[in-house]
Amino acid sequence: MNHELERDFTKREPHCLFVRCLYAVPLLLSTSCTEPLSCQSEPVGYPQAPCRAYYYQADYGDGAVTQALADCYLDQSRGGGNIVAFHSLRSGIGLRWLDAHTLEVAVPPGTQLKEKRTQDRYSGYALRYVYRKLKRNEPAWAGCGIPKRAY
Repeated sequence: MNHELERDFTKREPHCLFVRCLYAVPLLLSTSCTEPLSCQSEPVGYPQAPCRAYYYQADYGDGAVTQALADCYLDQSRGGGNIVAFHSLRSGIGLRWLDAHTLEVAVPPGTQLKEKRTQDRYSGYALRYVYRKLKRNEPAWAGCGIPKRAY
């Protein structure tokens, strides 16, 4: 074994480690530890029905999401979950109860939807979701308050 090479490497190693750390500093400084910008719409419900619906928007800096959720209070328990989502802040989601079990969900035209559900059941309570295109003149088109940014 070449002991000269071994000694030379051990002499340079602290310097190499220092240089590697210097390259990592800008990456660490650019990483944000702040909470994402977010907002949610006012919940909408149907009279005498246990479920409400709302949409939520969040800007994570490197991506964004708008999603609609159901929230139900049944037999002293709470259930609910995601209805639909898309990766944009360009508009909100229109939500309107047609009856105690059917929620109309209005999404912007041309949007690629994620997790588009058509029905759910929470503690035996059935929900059905019907979709339509959101119109520009509807209040949900403006979103819930996060400034829009170019993607």
